[in-house]
Amino acid sequence: MRKRLLAGTMAAMTAVSALAPTITAEASSTYEMRRKIITTAGIMDAAASDSAGVTRAQFAKMLVKASAYKDVSTENNVTLYADVAANSENAAYIRVAAEQGWMTGFLGGKFKPDDPVNMAQAAKAVLTLLGYTDSDFTGSLVSNRMAKFDALGLNENISKASTDTLANSDCVNLIYNLLDTNTKDHENEAKTSSTIYGKALGYEVNSDGDLNPFASLEDDLRGPYLLKKGSKLGSIIDFSKNKASYYLNGQASTKSQIENTADEDTVIIYYNSTTKMVYAYSTEGGTDSDGNETIGAAEGKLESIYYGSSDVMTPTSIVIDGTEYKITTSDMQYAFSVYGNVEVKDDVTIVWATRTVNGEEAKVVIAIVD
Repeated sequence: MRKRLLAGTMAAMTAVSALAPTITAEASSTYEMRRKIITTAGIMDAAASDSAGVTRAQFAKMLVKASAYKDVSTENNVTLYADVAANSENAAYIRVAAEQGWMTGFLGGKFKPDDPVNMAQAAKAVLTLLGYTDSDFTGSLVSNRMAKFDALGLNENISKASTDTLANSDCVNLIYNLLDTNTKDHENEAKTSSTIYGKALGYEVNSDGDLNPFASLEDDLRGPYLLKKGSKLGSIIDFSKNKASYYLNGQASTKSQIENTADEDTVIIYYNSTTKMVYAYSTEGGTDSDGNETIGAAEGKLESIYYGSSDVMTPTSIVIDGTEYKITTSDMQYAFSVYGNVEVKDDVTIVWATRTVNGEEAKVVIAIVD
């Protein structure tokens, strides 16, 4: 009998890799890594075009999703503005953004939700989220806010003047910079996991001072689960199927496509309850832009278990149907050791990911699936 075993923090790594299989522990300062962090956290739609402009209503939603109010109810809303219908999809986010002072309306009681958001408005919003108020700025509020905005590095990778409007790509960098910046209370301190704004959302910084893309996902990740032939995803996930985002082998997918794949192939499911994202892996696996294999599932007979020459009790790799998979974590070492429940000739199902082992790329066992 097999039991489900997760390789500690590798569970979070697997979830992120499902969205973008090229993710590793590389610096999150690259744009692609920043975008993966923002979309995986549910702050921005993964399908959003980088070049598309961002409206004030859309920006209000991003701000709320990047705050402690991210789970605000979007039902039974009370509108604060004459041009925002109570039943509009962004009404709740606009209300929270206005009540918290992140964004303000215009004369005549209007919010202008369909107008593009500009750099000055965005700067005010993120500075307010960090704890700054109008009293922190003298003279020209706009120019002094922008000066503080620049001094804090919130403008990193954003080449826009105060009156310029923002695209989704600008918002990726802006929200990332917000998460990775010290709050006002810690403004003059060295940046650590305890001082950044992102701490409230579960983010940490790595040794390079960049956000750790895996830390915030670990607590809410569930899996791995085997989606059996003829089964529905609703039998596994614990939230509405209609509100979920789906990924198959690292690519955007649909519920039907994943279920149809399970009818022909082995499919492993992970999901994140907070972001309502479902990550599926099949034996076909995922590849990066160069066609290199990155992550997937494997099912078959366990042919061999190899041990290190210096420690005959610690497994270093296994072979399933002719393919070797490295073992690099204590959980997986235990599972395939004499103390675990897996033996040679057993039928096994695993999740693997490509990792660098001793300077070489190799398939590494992430988990065993029931």
